[in-house]
Amino acid sequence: MTATRRGLLLILSALAMARTGMAQQAAPSIDACALLQPQEIAQVLGRSTSEGVRSDAGLESNGAYSSSCIWVLDAPRTAPAEPLQLRGRSFVILNAMQWPAGSSQARSFLESFHEAKAAGVLAAPLVPKKVGDEALWWGDGLAVVRRNTSFGISVRLVSERSAAPGAYEEKLASHVLQRVDARNKATTAR
Repeated sequence: MTATRRGLLLILSALAMARTGMAQQAAPSIDACALLQPQEIAQVLGRSTSEGVRSDAGLESNGAYSSSCIWVLDAPRTAPAEPLQLRGRSFVILNAMQWPAGSSQARSFLESFHEAKAAGVLAAPLVPKKVGDEALWWGDGLAVVRRNTSFGISVRLVSERSAAPGAYEEKLASHVLQRVDARNKATTAR
């Protein structure tokens, strides 16, 4: 389940980027680990967490920049230098994509979830959420669009079921959106 969830989020991100074609202008880079802080995760989940481990796909052919970050819960503060082994571990994953300014391509991330649902890849219903400009819960995570940024966030808690699926993701998304909005404000002020 752990590898499946992480892999699906990355596959859907890649589909969103592939379907938009070549952009005329490249997007600025984005750092998923800078959009959410370990202390915010600890506050929302009530559990300790490692520093985030960043893994970027970088600038894609369509002009979008893609960045991922994983925080391991109940782990030492400093993450190991080698790739994380997530099997049996609780974690939070954030995949953020910065799209070219004014391209209106960020929504393609949400469209990729609808396409995956229609193709039978996703079993859970897609539930619209009032987060960002547009968002949906896809059963294992929350996909959000805000202007030229899209992101997916998932919380995996081993041996624990949430009474309100998606509640943790929505709370964490509010922290991410604050930083996305600050980025957007700084970009437009230039």
